[in-house]
Amino acid sequence: MVDITQLQHLAAFHKYGTLSQAAEALHISQPALSRSMQKLEEELQVSLFDRQKNKIRLNHNGQLAVDHARRILESVQDMAEQVQAADRRSRTISLGSCVPAPTWTAVPALSNLYPGMTISSEIQEMPRLLEGLRSGLYQIIVLPCDPGDNELYCQVSDRETLFLTLPPGHPFAKKAETGMYLEELDGETVLLFSTIGFWHSIHVKLMPHSRFLIQHDRATFNELVNTTMLPSFMTNKSIRYFGKKNNRVLVPLLNPETSIDFHYICKKSKYPKLKAFFEQLPGKE
Repeated sequence: MVDITQLQHLAAFHKYGTLSQAAEALHISQPALSRSMQKLEEELQVSLFDRQKNKIRLNHNGQLAVDHARRILESVQDMAEQVQAADRRSRTISLGSCVPAPTWTAVPALSNLYPGMTISSEIQEMPRLLEGLRSGLYQIIVLPCDPGDNELYCQVSDRETLFLTLPPGHPFAKKAETGMYLEELDGETVLLFSTIGFWHSIHVKLMPHSRFLIQHDRATFNELVNTTMLPSFMTNKSIRYFGKKNNRVLVPLLNPETSIDFHYICKKSKYPKLKAFFEQLPGKE
C-alpha cells in the first residue's frame, strides 16, 4: 500500500529534479530514496521514471502521480491542522467580551474552576463576538444586551457604569453633585485609553464633534490623566480594579447608555460544561 512517506519522496524529487538533491533535502541517503521510489512503482504497478545511465526523470505516469501526491499531501496537512485546532479548542475556554471589565474577573474564575484548561480572552465588536460564539471560536461571550437567540443561554450579571473624570479646576467638575449628559461634553478634546470596546461607540455616538486622544500605553495614559486638564473616563469596575485617580473628580453621567448590564452568553449545548462558571457569577447590581 502506498504510504505518505513515499508521496513526500516523490514530491521532493519533482521539486529538486535529482535524486541527490532530493535526498539531501529529505535528510536521507540517495540509495534509500531510490528504494522508496522503486517501492512506489511496485505499489502502483506502473513505471514512474525514465531511467538512463546516471540520470532519472519523471515520465507521463510520474507527472500524473506527482499531481495526485500533492493533492493528497495538502489534504493530509489540512486534516492535521483541523484536528489539532479541534484539540486545542477542546482544551481551551475562550472568552470574548465587548468591554474589558468582565475579563478581569472572569479569566481568573475560569482558571480556578477549570484548572486543566487553557483560558484566553479578547475584546471584540458585538457582531464578531456572536459570529465567533456560533462558529466555536469563543465558548463564552459578554454583550451589553440579550441577543434573543433560542440556541443561546444568556445570564445577566453585574452592571458597569461610566463616569467622567476631571481635574478639580475643570468647568464641569462642579457637576459632580448633579451629574451631566455626555452631549454637554461634545466638542471637547477627550483622553481615552485604547481597548475599551463597546464604550468607544457610546462616546462617538453622543460626542460626534469631540476629538479623542487615544493612548495605547497604560503608563502614558495615566501620566496624561495626572498632568493635563483633559477629560477622561472611568467606570465603577475600573475604579475598583485600578483605583480612583487621586487628583480627579468623578462626575456621574445621566445618559441611559452609560450603564450596561453584562450578559454572559454561551451555547445551550455547552452550558452543562460551563455551569459552574455561570453559577458563580454575581447577580445584577
